[in-house]
Amino acid sequence: MPVRGGWVIQGNTRLYLQCNRGVEETVEHLVLECSKYEQERESLMDVVHEQCGENKWNARCVEKDSGMKYLVGLDEECNMTVVDAMKDFLVHAWNKQH
Repeated sequence: MPVRGGWVIQGNTRLYLQCNRGVEETVEHLVLECSKYEQERESLMDVVHEQCGENKWNARCVEKDSGMKYLVGLDEECNMTVVDAMKDFLVHAWNKQH
């Protein structure tokens, strides 16, 4: 199996190796689950909980998109504070990877 940039291709699936869980590499995994970015996620979730409340966020997490539309500003209830926090998360995650 060829290894490239922290992931390995197995069949038609890219397995993510950054957190040693060997799960499929998805945006949802990177933002919501990956242990490598736990500290960055904590800062993001502090803003999300402040802006929409922990209970409302937990309800969003069980939606089809796992709350991703809210985090990237595609949800009508989202505001720029959350979008900016998501941008910060992505910048810090990118810098940590490289």
